[in-house]
Amino acid sequence: MTLTVQDITTDHEAYAATRAQARKHMIPVRAERRVRVGDILVFEFENAQTLRYQVQEMVYTERLTDPAEVAHEVAVYGRLMPSSHALTATMFIELKSSESVREELVKLAGLHDAISLEIDGEVVPAEEIRGIDEDPNVPSETVSVHMFRFPLTDEQRDKFRDPAVPVELAVDHEAYSDSTPIEGGTRRSLIADLTLRA
Repeated sequence: MTLTVQDITTDHEAYAATRAQARKHMIPVRAERRVRVGDILVFEFENAQTLRYQVQEMVYTERLTDPAEVAHEVAVYGRLMPSSHALTATMFIELKSSESVREELVKLAGLHDAISLEIDGEVVPAEEIRGIDEDPNVPSETVSVHMFRFPLTDEQRDKFRDPAVPVELAVDHEAYSDSTPIEGGTRRSLIADLTLRA
């Protein structure tokens, strides 16, 4: 499944009329796909619904009408579309004190390299999805939002799709180490992302 410019409306008045309903619909969808790991990390796993909503909100709030600008937003968010062998997530670092954010982020330097799925005890490292305009040769800074892809082999994918197989979302960093099981409705929702596609 892909995200296209045709999925997004630039008729802002028409979207405004349905915006509250769209938000009401998305709240439980996003809640089911949200996984908290420890005190300050929240991961929201993405799919076609969440990405379409995010792009539509961006286009609406920024009042974009230029097809090229809409296409740019679609390209940025479209990289987060899951596939038959990859899950994707946005990670938020929720720091309570705005005064110490910079100091806390310095302590968490390299956190984006410490994220993984543990599938039946096997560690599957996350791959950071860098910004379109970022230089891949320049190390990432630790900021409050990061995007990740979790690529899976055939065997890992099949195990993830079996609810009886334990899966955890884990962080293993010297300043922050914790994990959370992925189960129940969240697991079922993510299993649906791994449907084989033509």
